[in-house]
Amino acid sequence: PNGKYAYLGSGSGGDVMYAIDISNPAKPVVTDSVVSNTRRVNDVMTTADGRFLVFTREGASDRKNGIVVCSLEDPAHPKVIAEYTATVTAGVHSAFVYTQPKHGTHVYLTNDGTGAFHILDLNDPYHPKEVAVWKTPRPAFAQDVGRTLHDVDVQDGLAYLSYWNDGLVILDVGNGVKGGSPSNPVLVSQHKYDLNALYRDVEAVGGPGFIRGTHTAWRHKNYVFIADEVFPAGAVQGAKDAAAFRAYGRLQVVDVSDMTKPKSVAWYEPEMGGVHNIWVAGDTLYMGAYNGGFRAFDVSGELRGDLRAQAREMVHVHTADMEGVQRNTPMTWGVVVRDGLAYVNDMYNGLWIVRMEPPKSPKPKVLQ
Repeated sequence: PNGKYAYLGSGSGGDVMYAIDISNPAKPVVTDSVVSNTRRVNDVMTTADGRFLVFTREGASDRKNGIVVCSLEDPAHPKVIAEYTATVTAGVHSAFVYTQPKHGTHVYLTNDGTGAFHILDLNDPYHPKEVAVWKTPRPAFAQDVGRTLHDVDVQDGLAYLSYWNDGLVILDVGNGVKGGSPSNPVLVSQHKYDLNALYRDVEAVGGPGFIRGTHTAWRHKNYVFIADEVFPAGAVQGAKDAAAFRAYGRLQVVDVSDMTKPKSVAWYEPEMGGVHNIWVAGDTLYMGAYNGGFRAFDVSGELRGDLRAQAREMVHVHTADMEGVQRNTPMTWGVVVRDGLAYVNDMYNGLWIVRMEPPKSPKPKVLQ
């Protein structure tokens, strides 16, 4: 929150979270790291006041995953002060830390094992405790089969859950519209759509068994932006390496001016690349587009129809490097925006810091 330090996770076999001094964004410096029993530090978020940090764990050797809580008394050197594994030992893919004046600070978690939504009280960061669990209904015979919760966004006391096969779910966790609270989440609405029909071209290319689902969501004004994560079932036949592989997916714009009746009104689908994590600041949407690199879009005014056809794309950075894990191949995970800079994390090529020039300059300036 002070804009001087960034915290970076590691995936694809990573067991470390880095603290990075970004006071000079052109020369970021790693100041410390936290190594944990995990094969993936997927999600990292601090409290709003910057005093504490939470990161998620998946693939621990002792099968105790959950979350790790760190003190940021010295922001350059995070210190582990607590863990929570009891009810989310199967793994936590995403976590969101959110403070409400009435209810204090809570952590909103995904559960890899059951697809449930868990809420932990973090008002005492040294002793996090669970206060609620919620999950989409399933027939009795199916139990937890097929339920996957992938991501959580909480704004104004409303939780926007990206529920993969179950679409977008909106819960009242303190807003009051349905009398909900962190200890009593209440369903506001659900927006489901036919993923197989939407991405039938992906199956035609790569065969059945392709990956697709409601991956992430972000509330902005009267819209919720949904990003679908979509991958073909296998690698490109005959290709020598991952450079030939590509993601798919669509950014959907859902009108929630009536939250009880969400409706899809606009979309963006890249010609090449996928749609992964997003960030909205002002009237600009920033996107990690996997092998499509980093992109930014104008989302001002009323949004209707095909956004790509409306030439709303403002910036594109091909986050590839000849010294990357996969040479000259971007795999852009997402972006965080702070103080006019975009912090773009790429799975193959590390952290990129990008300053967008004013519109008169068509090319962004890459600082690192």
